[in-house]
Order: sequence, then structure tokens, then C-alpha cells
Amino acid sequence: MAVRRIGVMGGMFDPVHRGHLEAANVAIRTLDLDALHLIPCAQPNHREPALADATARLEMLRLAVAGQPKLKVDDRELRRGGVSYTVDTLLSLAEEFPGAMLVLVLGVDAFASLPGWHQWQGLFALAHILVLNRPGPEVSFNEDLALDLQCRQVPEAERLFTVPQGRILRLDEPKIELSSTQVRECLRRGENVDALLPPAVAEFIREKGLYTAR
Repeated sequence: MAVRRIGVMGGMFDPVHRGHLEAANVAIRTLDLDALHLIPCAQPNHREPALADATARLEMLRLAVAGQPKLKVDDRELRRGGVSYTVDTLLSLAEEFPGAMLVLVLGVDAFASLPGWHQWQGLFALAHILVLNRPGPEVSFNEDLALDLQCRQVPEAERLFTVPQGRILRLDEPKIELSSTQVRECLRRGENVDALLPPAVAEFIREKGLYTAR
């Protein structure tokens, strides 16, 4: 029986936007994942809390992934409460899906910040990491992370899965660069964001009056 491949993509999703979905689908397609879990953060460790509450962020995610069976909205960090540590989330997933290979999907900026994460080197004992590059200047890594990258990076997707965990693959995708901060700023200014969001999410934000200037 084939070993399951499960992607893990965390974030505030405040709000979820087309960039998130494009990154998720790149991961599914490139790694032939059986599923990818989108896991909204409860309380971040290194940034301001979300503007939208947990209920709204979950509903936006559910609307965004409707009709895409491999994308799973996973509320385990919200249910756990407190500061959301990725190492705890991966441990929880490993317990729920014994024997599965986990792949943590990160943008290159998040990957560069790993040395500031709680028990960050423990992540390699639990999962592989897919790093999605972005357009623009090359991102630099600190010495420890650069050494890990040198030792762990593989040139192609299938090389990830010849061992259970601990390898890194970098991709020059997705080609679009979009952040939730940009979306919120457009909404605050009253601009049209239909091109940036899944239609159902845009409609939900309008109905609830989220992110508008007060």
C-alpha cells in the first residue's frame, strides 16, 4: 500500500486569497499529494493577531476550497488555542496519520525566518519542507539555516520521498506575489479585490463588512 503524502500549510489566512490557493495547488501538483491541510493559526508567536476572528477565517477557508477535495480546512491550532507552534501541529498530524509523509509548505520568507521559530530544527525530524520562492530579490538565510539547506536540499520532488522526512525542495513557483496585508489594505481603501480573492470569499467579506476602514 502506498504511503500517504500530506501537505501542511499554516498561516493567518486573514483573509485567504488566490495566492494561498495557487501555492497549495502547486504543492499538490508537484508532490502528488493525497491531501493538503490548510491550518489557520490561533495566536501567532512573532506578529500581530489576526483582524478577523477565528470563525470568520475558518468560514472564508471553507468557502475558498469548496469543490477541491484535496484541500482540507484543518482547525486543530484554533482548537488547541494559545500560541500556535508548528512543531506541535506536525506532532499532532503524525499521531493522526501514522506512517504518512508530511510536507510543510512555506514561502521563502517564512523559510528564512525559521531560526526564530520554536524548536525549529525539530521540524526536520517530522516533515519534509517545500519552499516556494517568490519574484524579486534573492532571500538570504542565516548560517545555520544555510547549512541545513546545503545538506538537505534535493533537486526534484521524488527525491523527497526516498526518506521519511528531513529533506528540502525549492521551487520557483508560484509566479504571483500576493499577501493578505495587500488585500486588507485594498479593502481598507475601498478598492475592488475581486481579482485577488475567490469569489465566495470576496462576497463573504462584503456581507460581513470585514477589513473596511472604521
